[in-house]
Amino acid sequence: MNKLPLSICLIGSFFASCASEGSKNLTPLNPPKVYPITAPAAGNYPQGLFKYPYRAMSLAEEDFTQTLEWSPKVEKTFAADTQYTAVLTLAPVMSGSAFIGTTLEDISGLPSDGVETITAETDNRNLVIRILFEKTSSVKAQAQIIFSDDFEGTSLNRDKWEECPEWDRQGRSSWRDNMVSVSGGMLHLKFVRNAPKDWILCGAIRSRKKNGSVIFENSYGFYESRIKFPQIEGTWGAFWLMSPTQHILSDEGIDGTEIDIVETINNHEKKYNAAIHWNGYGSQHKSAGSGEKAKPVNIYDGEFHTFALDWSPSEYVFYVDGHEFWRVNGGAAFKNSGINQNPNYIKLTVESAEWAGSLPNKFKESEMLVDYVRVYNQPQIAN
Repeated sequence: MNKLPLSICLIGSFFASCASEGSKNLTPLNPPKVYPITAPAAGNYPQGLFKYPYRAMSLAEEDFTQTLEWSPKVEKTFAADTQYTAVLTLAPVMSGSAFIGTTLEDISGLPSDGVETITAETDNRNLVIRILFEKTSSVKAQAQIIFSDDFEGTSLNRDKWEECPEWDRQGRSSWRDNMVSVSGGMLHLKFVRNAPKDWILCGAIRSRKKNGSVIFENSYGFYESRIKFPQIEGTWGAFWLMSPTQHILSDEGIDGTEIDIVETINNHEKKYNAAIHWNGYGSQHKSAGSGEKAKPVNIYDGEFHTFALDWSPSEYVFYVDGHEFWRVNGGAAFKNSGINQNPNYIKLTVESAEWAGSLPNKFKESEMLVDYVRVYNQPQIAN
């Protein structure tokens, strides 16, 4: 859309809060920079934020959280010929701080494309920003790829990925940088037996740097990868989304959920699964998975297969080669999980664990091959 003049309105409660007696004992927050919000387009997924504590594309903590709500509510994608308001609530993290004296001119990162008006007001200690966008088109927008890698060239694209930290994993594997390579139009995640231990050294990458900065993150979207998985007992490959807010315990996954699009655990029995994990990894950890039910495709036939996730505000839908094999919409059937509203980053990994089975005696090395990864701003499969 073309940029339009921005109509800025100031609400009287800004100034009322400045003069109130209660504000005298509160520490004013610095002018905030808000998470980037793009204009609604018919057919596109909305953006999601729920008490998000980090700066965009970073794990540096802010002194406030951000929650984004859309009015009218979006169940899956933006409707055609509809005017939406983005309501962004900034809530101070510390009990003794508040947004006092902040005006719209102080706030950076506000959108301008497709915007009719922006207003703001204080609500107790919070700052509530309302962004009224222009009405969406009467026809669906063209789908866009917002992240992709076809793994061309001879090395990992550092503008999109970095090797995962060289950690020990699951009690029987270690991620190592030298197990990752790119050649022949493929990502190669190698894994080798580390004699004399019953252990593997294995490859893993993510769209986040080792220093904690994020290369790519996104919430609602259609995530897809074409992968050839090996069939080695005791090991598994995975295509998954990691949540930097998964450790938060208060909102049953709405605030952060690890989303495993596919894991080839128990591959020696031709099994694989999808799963979600929330409420940290300690005593309050919860999870749900697609389980042992029959899957629509044998992915261990030596061929590439396409794995996908349709993540919308109302559900997760998991696919293999275009066939749905699991659908999660929260509720009692899924331990009252909520649908994550916060951004995640992407991971492609290999691991091993004793609970996944014994490494074959003759196993020496193998690899997981990835043809491409793509993220779209619209669903790619009708459901």
